[in-house]
Amino acid sequence: MNDRKTRERLILAGERVFAERGINAASLREIGVAAGQRNVAAAQYHFGTKEALIAAIFDYRMTEINARRLEMLARAQAEGRTGDLRSMLEAYVFPLAESIAAGDKHYGRFMAQLYAIPRYRSTFDWENAESLRLVWKGIARCLALPRPVLTTRMRMLTHISVHTMADQEAAGPRRAAGPGPPEWAVDLVDAAEGLLTAPVRR
Repeated sequence: MNDRKTRERLILAGERVFAERGINAASLREIGVAAGQRNVAAAQYHFGTKEALIAAIFDYRMTEINARRLEMLARAQAEGRTGDLRSMLEAYVFPLAESIAAGDKHYGRFMAQLYAIPRYRSTFDWENAESLRLVWKGIARCLALPRPVLTTRMRMLTHISVHTMADQEAAGPRRAAGPGPPEWAVDLVDAAEGLLTAPVRR
């Protein structure tokens, strides 16, 4: 098996093992075994550290998601909808939701495990997170909230989104009845819009 195929198998095994066992509990050795490698040190050989494998999982999944989100953002800009909160939330939620709904993956549960550990929370600084950075700024621009409230609600948005994705993924792939995002993703956008636009009370 060539190095590229081996790396892909290790990435998929890492995503699954991290999703099922947790980031801290899983070892690179265990992931090598789960990937069917005779050399149980294969994950360490190809990635070196757990952090590097985590970054590789993000890159692997985000390539397609990033392209879809950039497409949605470009359409919103062409149609003059970049100042519309719902359009920005759809561009945030739908690409990931469509990916999760389309197949047997562990990415949603992997993210839920990752976000439970503060030191592993991503700063979205890798290349394939371009669309995530853009849509995050777009959502913030649509909200006239005090900075501390905005920061708190954006963090809430991340948590509700990640854990909803993880729950839906665990329930198994369920394609939408027609073209477009699954129904639960539309519900998630509704809930996110309500969260972000709720009155600010002191």
